Amino acid sequence: MESKAESLSIIVPCYNEEENIQKFYETLINQNDDIKKLDYEIIFVDDGSKDSSILEVKKLQKIDSKVRLIKFSRNFGKESAMLAGLKASKKNLVTIMDCDLQDPPSLLFEMLKIYEENNGKIKMIIAKRKNRAGESKIRAYLSNLFYRLNNAISKVRLVSGVRDFRLMSREVVESIIQMNEYHRFSKAIFEFVGYEKRYLEYEYISRTQGVSKWSFMNLFSYGIEGIISFSTAPLKIITIIGFLIFLISSIYGFYIIISTLIFGNPVKGYPSTIVLISFFGGLQIIMLGIIGEYIARIYEQGKNRPHYFIEYED
Repeated sequence: MESKAESLSIIVPCYNEEENIQKFYETLINQNDDIKKLDYEIIFVDDGSKDSSILEVKKLQKIDSKVRLIKFSRNFGKESAMLAGLKASKKNLVTIMDCDLQDPPSLLFEMLKIYEENNGKIKMIIAKRKNRAGESKIRAYLSNLFYRLNNAISKVRLVSGVRDFRLMSREVVESIIQMNEYHRFSKAIFEFVGYEKRYLEYEYISRTQGVSKWSFMNLFSYGIEGIISFSTAPLKIITIIGFLIFLISSIYGFYIIISTLIFGNPVKGYPSTIVLISFFGGLQIIMLGIIGEYIARIYEQGKNRPHYFIEYED
């Protein structure tokens, strides 16, 4: 007997998406009549938008009672918006979608079909881009470099091209909610909780309206977040580098002593000394910065602040 996708929560994080909300809703609802057969809810999580995103959602609420709204008191970031949506979801299946239509609604119905065909045994069905078309060569290269670096130093392996867009069973959602760390990196959290999963590939779709909220620096910071959140390897690397420097310095020091006793000690090597001092000074600052990143996370986690504040919920 097949496991039916009887109810579905659709979580839609929004930040300044007034141009996309109506089109997203129309595309989602009109794409396939099957969604109307489901007990669905659409949860728009407004992440402190400065435009008219709230008004656009309220228009939808007037025509569809299944549309819900969570409004943050300010911008807390997409990670917090996704967490709020997961906690607010009530259905047995949950999906996270961007409303810029880069997450094609047609793919959602393929996910539901896979879930039903496998009798609910596949707990997570994940959208994965076939390639990085639409990105600059530099950005694509750096993205792939991040995944290779992360997989080299972390036990939580990430797949390049994977999106936040995925279909999850209720048990997966409950497991994700239990992970209450302050600094969240959902791509790794989704992998960390485990469960049987399948990747569903699709061609890149460009934005229909508006601009991406992810600048290069935002992506760089997000990458650093991911590496530090799920790996202590950088700290171990610092220890290894420190040991190697000590070993090389000891050997060199021993060489200087023997050389002085045998050949004397003429003053030489001033340029190389300056270079070495600058190199190791910079290396020490980098090491302290890495340690500082971990300490900062301990400090912020210890405060136990909420991930977000909800101004109101409809």
